[in-house]
Amino acid sequence: MKDSLGSVQSVLVLGGGSEIALATVRELVARRATTVVLAARRPDALDTEVKELRDLAGGRPNVTIEAVPFEADDLDTHDAFVDGVFDRFGDFDVVLVAFGVLGEQRRAERDGAAAVEIARVNYLDPVGVAVPVSNRLRAQGHGTIVVLSSVAGERARRSNFVYGSTKAGLDAFFQGLGDALVGTGAS
Repeated sequence: MKDSLGSVQSVLVLGGGSEIALATVRELVARRATTVVLAARRPDALDTEVKELRDLAGGRPNVTIEAVPFEADDLDTHDAFVDGVFDRFGDFDVVLVAFGVLGEQRRAERDGAAAVEIARVNYLDPVGVAVPVSNRLRAQGHGTIVVLSSVAGERARRSNFVYGSTKAGLDAFFQGLGDALVGTGAS
């Protein structure tokens, strides 16, 4: 739960290797966040980032910063992953959804499977994990889901319309989910 000054105390990053997400987490740790969980396909690849965040915490007591395995593209594991990480680390003030792919537009225009892969990673997988996350946030009575999207979702462009369309769908879903969370303490 946020501290008495309103500072985030705990954050779960889905897509823990995202540079934007890591920059955000650095700021949160500098502002006294005490629990950071970086969830990634290869958590061992985040050893340097985990050490950096622990160093940034400066030896404060009761600080937990860890990387854990998360298969964003395995929808069948999302419920168990979310329950497991919340059960292990407790409530989260912020869940940051930070995974996705740009893909290759030219290939996606000619290869339906490539277009569907971009849509799966950028839209279906975040939706699949957001539902169990929102259930846990509702149950705990607080917490915020933050989604990293793209301006490409605002208007389709010839140069990246497959990617942009997935971000448009992502934005619409999470706006609706935010509306559905009104009155629950979560957002």
